[in-house]
Amino acid sequence: MKRFKLLVLAGVVLLFAFSSAVSSQRHSQMTKLLSLSMKTVSWSAAELEMELIKLQHAFRRVALSDLAADEARMRFEIFWSRVEVLAVGAEARDFRSHPGVEQLLESLGSSLARMDPDVMALTDGDARALALLKQLEPMAEQVRQLNVQSFSGDRALFNLKRVFDLQYEANIYLLGLLISGALLVILVIRESRNNRRQALHDSLTNLPNRNLFQRRLELAISKGRRKRHRVAVYMMDMNGFKEINDQLGHAAGDQLLREVAARLKNSSGEGELVARLGGDEFGILQQSAAGPEEALVFARQLAAEINTPVTIMGQRISPRLSIGISLFPEDALQPDKLLNNADTAMYAAKNEEMCCRLFEQEMENRALRKRILADDLERAIARDQLLQLYQPIVSMKNRQVILVEALLRWRHPVYGEISPLEVVAIAEQSGLAESLNFWVMTRACRQNMAWRTQGLVSPKVTVNISPMMYSRYDLVAMVERVLSETGVPADQLVIEVTEDTTMQDIESSPQILSRLRGLGVGLALDDFGTGHSSLSHLKQLPFQKLKIDKTFVRELESSPRDIELIKAIIHMAHGLGMQVVAEGIEEYSSYRQLSLHGCEYAQGYLLYKPLPSDEIGQILSSSVSPELQQR
Repeated sequence: MKRFKLLVLAGVVLLFAFSSAVSSQRHSQMTKLLSLSMKTVSWSAAELEMELIKLQHAFRRVALSDLAADEARMRFEIFWSRVEVLAVGAEARDFRSHPGVEQLLESLGSSLARMDPDVMALTDGDARALALLKQLEPMAEQVRQLNVQSFSGDRALFNLKRVFDLQYEANIYLLGLLISGALLVILVIRESRNNRRQALHDSLTNLPNRNLFQRRLELAISKGRRKRHRVAVYMMDMNGFKEINDQLGHAAGDQLLREVAARLKNSSGEGELVARLGGDEFGILQQSAAGPEEALVFARQLAAEINTPVTIMGQRISPRLSIGISLFPEDALQPDKLLNNADTAMYAAKNEEMCCRLFEQEMENRALRKRILADDLERAIARDQLLQLYQPIVSMKNRQVILVEALLRWRHPVYGEISPLEVVAIAEQSGLAESLNFWVMTRACRQNMAWRTQGLVSPKVTVNISPMMYSRYDLVAMVERVLSETGVPADQLVIEVTEDTTMQDIESSPQILSRLRGLGVGLALDDFGTGHSSLSHLKQLPFQKLKIDKTFVRELESSPRDIELIKAIIHMAHGLGMQVVAEGIEEYSSYRQLSLHGCEYAQGYLLYKPLPSDEIGQILSSSVSPELQQR
């Protein structure tokens, strides 16, 4: 709205300036034309009187025998010609418009016509020249009056006044033009200043933005080099800000950002620059910082002041900042490196109780390792360089292999074995979650088809879905694509989803899972007992299997309470129409107790370790665990 008003004002100024310029030009043209007209009338009258005076002088000299009669006749012809030109000539139109001029010219023409025979008969020394001179006297008086009127008569004075008035108006318009130009220059300067401020400040919080922060950091480091003092950079972002945006809306998120910005501004001291660097990320620049310990104390005080609850749109929110600190010259000598180090320390601080960390070189090593792994993981997925093992899941009734769980493995050429949890975390942080999940599911389904082609009784394959694949991508579309490309029957695929994953989007989870069931695939609730789901939420989800987490199974022998808890879980699952899978079975006694209490399926190192696909094919030939065959 403000910009629209400025544009309207600028348009008005330009219109006024244009009209002033046009009016000034027109008035100038009129003044020139009027002045030219006045000069033409005055010049014509003066020339007419001058020719008449010359004619009078010629007649006088002829009478005194001082001039030949032919010379006098020539002067007579010149004067008569002047009268005729003024009477009919187009260039004398302005002169004839003067009052009384046409009548005078007509009278002069008639008088000259009467004098013509006498002038033609004039001889040298002829006394008749005096009589002709006498006839010219009335003409001379009339011409003299005309000449005076052309310079100082009422019309001349009126025209002069009009010229002055027009010049005055032209000056007024010129002044308006100058004022318009000045206003336009002021508007341009003001808009330029606003644009410069907008380019260097955040529109939401009115704090300096990343550009200005970067400039000030460069100046601070340059000054620090000259004066040999420290510069500290504090990088901050809010944990869980996305969830606040998703649950309360962007308006609430913006209000929270403004509140945090105000708190940071109030908590900073003189000489400290607070900036919003983007999203929920803020920065503070200290140009004359103390040592590392003092910087850490300041960060903790800052976190304590910022992390106090605030009410946003009727909701009580507790913002929580993660703060990373990097110092010049200890941690880096260049601005970009100093910012990167503070950013690295900030992400490391997310695991700290006080959410504050000083930069350490080991952090950079870990960050470098993560970047290398992310780049190499992308290539490994594209080049099919990952490994997939399969761990059988057996029926406790007949000890047959009913399912196999696909387990991802990656051996890096430099860092060695990378844990599956780290592989998933790297994929989600580097935007590879969808491609990784697609690779795992496709490989598992193709292996199922390979076993079927070999004539084996192929077990169903279960595939774990990463949290981000479930919450941010179109899981249903990906499953449809895998089933279509591999040709595996839908009922041969079981998708495992953890408790916490289903809680990330409580409203959409029933719909997502129902659509998957509509495709014909199976669903298993993984790691049950370690998450935060509620029974009211659980009963809405169309799972067929529930997997008891291995932490409960391993403590069966040492904790009688866990036995009762597992019995309750099995009873609850059966009540909801789900079959139960026990994970992590390593002791036969645990296997026996779970079987006695109604658990349908077993998985663990007691039965089978994760194995390559060819070894799984050999097992499928007997389909009974060697370990159980001995029991």
